[in-house]
Amino acid sequence: MAGGAGGKNWSSTVLRRRGWTNELMKQLLPKPRILMSNGRPIRMWSQEEVRRAEKDSSFAQARKDPELRGAALRAAAPGVRHASRLLAQTWEEAEKDGSAPWRLAGYYHEAILARLTSVPRSRTFDQARSIGQLREFLALEESCTAGQITAALKNFLRAVPWMGECADHAQARAALERYPRVLYGASAQVLAEFSAAQPEADAEAMLGTEGFPSSQLFKEGLAAVWSVWYVPQAIRTSLSLLIALNPKDEYPEARAMRRRFVLHLGGTNTGKTYAGFQRLKQARSGVYLAPLRLLALEAQETLLEAGVDCSLTTGEEEDSREWDTHTAATAEKLDLKRYYDAAVIDECQMIADPQRGYAWTRAILGVLSPEVHLCAAPEAEDLLIRLIESCGDSYEVEVHKRTTPLVCMTRTVDYHRVQPGDALITFSKVGVLSVAEDLRQSGKEPAIIYGALPYSTRRRQMEGFLKGEMQYIVSTDAIGMGLNLPIRRIIFLETEKFDGVERRELKPEEIRQIAGRAGRFGMYNKGYVGATQGLPVIRAGLEAVIPPLDHAVAGFSDLVLQAEFDLLEVLTEWNRMPTVEPYRKLDISRYITLISKMREMGFTLAREHELKAANIPFDETEEALRELFFSFLRRWQQGQDIEQPGLPEGDPTLPELEQYYRKLDLYFSFAKTFGCPVDEERLYDSREQVADEINEILLHRLRNNIRFCPVCGKALPLYHRGRLCDECFRRERKGGPPWRAGQ
Repeated sequence: MAGGAGGKNWSSTVLRRRGWTNELMKQLLPKPRILMSNGRPIRMWSQEEVRRAEKDSSFAQARKDPELRGAALRAAAPGVRHASRLLAQTWEEAEKDGSAPWRLAGYYHEAILARLTSVPRSRTFDQARSIGQLREFLALEESCTAGQITAALKNFLRAVPWMGECADHAQARAALERYPRVLYGASAQVLAEFSAAQPEADAEAMLGTEGFPSSQLFKEGLAAVWSVWYVPQAIRTSLSLLIALNPKDEYPEARAMRRRFVLHLGGTNTGKTYAGFQRLKQARSGVYLAPLRLLALEAQETLLEAGVDCSLTTGEEEDSREWDTHTAATAEKLDLKRYYDAAVIDECQMIADPQRGYAWTRAILGVLSPEVHLCAAPEAEDLLIRLIESCGDSYEVEVHKRTTPLVCMTRTVDYHRVQPGDALITFSKVGVLSVAEDLRQSGKEPAIIYGALPYSTRRRQMEGFLKGEMQYIVSTDAIGMGLNLPIRRIIFLETEKFDGVERRELKPEEIRQIAGRAGRFGMYNKGYVGATQGLPVIRAGLEAVIPPLDHAVAGFSDLVLQAEFDLLEVLTEWNRMPTVEPYRKLDISRYITLISKMREMGFTLAREHELKAANIPFDETEEALRELFFSFLRRWQQGQDIEQPGLPEGDPTLPELEQYYRKLDLYFSFAKTFGCPVDEERLYDSREQVADEINEILLHRLRNNIRFCPVCGKALPLYHRGRLCDECFRRERKGGPPWRAGQ
């Protein structure tokens, strides 16, 4: 039998200490279980049933019923009954107004009276202790914090039996006479502290809400009432409240926990993620969150090799078993309803990313774990601490240093004199492929890594480099995020990149993230960073002081679905309204565009289905993927099964194979989102077949998949439609002589 608060069941004795009466037990709880203890039958209720009933507004209302309270008091000790009458009388006679401090004081008074019925009987009193407890209570009028008031009021209740029995004592008279003013003064201080900590909170609106939980106020404090009781109600009933709230308040379950964070801060290759993993391996259950599915896969394999049962969950695949205790996932796939003993969140500087940062914000604010390890670049430290403190959680900081020095070279590197162990960095796919082919023509076999490469193919390329079958790497900045490879030198072939909006110079943090991959610990004494051109830019980036991150990106909660408005109107209004510091809102233009397009094409979906569809990860700017998405949506709406796309016919090119792989990803994501059946074995085989064919092209038929400008010999982008490159085409149109190779 588990009769204490730590067991699975509670006895009637425990319930009385929580403010229950026999009448309330009969009225609000199911029939008790009868368990035997020392030969006696004991009535027991499950903790879950009790807590569920206590959250119901009818519990608070029933406890206010004079008949129920009177019956409970009649069973209480004489001193308690006398003190209860005196306190109630003193409170009624006090001059009160409708101000917030008096309202809060009233709720404390209500909680005190309710708890008097559960004060244990005692025939003897410790007068000195009781006097000390009453003095502690009286001191609240002048000096009180949210942390002090709960303990002081509990001690006050312990002194009540003596106060009722010795009401003529000077200390008892003082406590009775000053009782309302003490509660008022303490409440004013608690409100001031609460407002300073949460300036966005509307305390007066909360205090005026029907069914205010005075019991929860007494036990957990005003901040808990705000985040756990009031905020969820406000979100469900008012869009204006929803968009004005602090994002941390969208996670009441996490706010009710006491979480401890460990910040692992350091640059690339400093071992910060490794440190988090050591704790994750020891935990009974845990989750690892990564920015890339390749990193999530590596994490799963690492844990499995360590004998830890681990699932994999990304937007494009799942690999799980019922008995798995751990999960490796991309940041967006965190299960906010699942409890973990330990959590590791990697690359937390991503929290400021305009498109994906919301996933890190959501994970940090909402993960249900008492121990959370955050791995981040040093510039994220202040922002992460600010978020942790706003949640009321504790933290410690561990700074990780590189064990192998990173040296910037003094001269530019001749592109044709690269050395084994070099990684050549360029910032376009066509650049990677053309450089790789150039190296191959000169007898140097490179591994190839770029963002659009299927991760199975990327793994094959990485394994070739690890085994020594390939001595060089040609990569985009995809190499910078978490890929630990035995690289001696990082060589930048260019110092500018196109970021989707404009072509710009590399930022210092981008240079450091990539450059940090040089000098693998245990293999090289030093790591070197160089460039074929623009070396001063690289050196300046390595030496620059990177400013601290100043904002976290916040997304909208699924609670927007509970606002009684059209989903597009809700999202549009949410986007217009300001948010509290240090948060900035997620760019929701993709959601607006997709939902508008769905309606334009005649889809009539429930709001939750519209939001689900808009959340599916795929590149909606790619016409073939967009058409496939809408064909899936049409079949689902008509109640038909969706079918796995077929492999392109004939001898597909590299772009066609890569696009087909993206179609398979979309197929899986859509099917999982809408609960459609998937032949996962066939899907796996198709992915592996595509990965093999792409790898074959990269190894043996790369030149056949690259087109070159016949005038200048420059490699053309893979989707380029013209015969000439853009520069030669412009020269030809202007009537001038085209530039030719060798000029």
